[in-house]
Amino acid sequence: MTTFKNTLRGIVPAVLSLIILQGCVQKSTKIPYNPDKAKKHFISLADAQALTSGYRKERTTLMREITDTNFLATNFNLPNAESFNRDAIIALLNQDGAEGVRIYLGRDKQGLIRMVLAAVDSTGNDITSSPVRVSANTGFIESANASPAPPPVLLESGQRCPTLCGSHSPLN
Repeated sequence: MTTFKNTLRGIVPAVLSLIILQGCVQKSTKIPYNPDKAKKHFISLADAQALTSGYRKERTTLMREITDTNFLATNFNLPNAESFNRDAIIALLNQDGAEGVRIYLGRDKQGLIRMVLAAVDSTGNDITSSPVRVSANTGFIESANASPAPPPVLLESGQRCPTLCGSHSPLN
């Protein structure tokens, strides 16, 4: 019995310490990904700077070439960039079958060019709806798992740059 009590006296504090430490361990906020699939799409900072600089240069040239100097500003206002919320991007990629993102250029009612993000599946098709069926019981459209089909996640409402830009971005 004494051996059991001694063992218990050693185990209980150790277990309690582990439980307390487990609560203190900071969980990672990183989103898991496949490095092999991702690395073929990586470019260097110098390449990214060359691409964005080339775009800004040609946009400036285009603005000089157009005789109606107000046309681009009012009808076809091109941004340098647009940023999107992390949670919105995760929601986009969490759609069933999402394998990537396609970015479209759109134009809003004020003439600003906006980026529209759509998830794409493994065959390159935009994910614009969920697999659906019509319920024999209710006549309502349902997803394949019998719960109401969620609407597709499509993103806009990004923060345009120039206007809202990071002040220390090496790409701007």
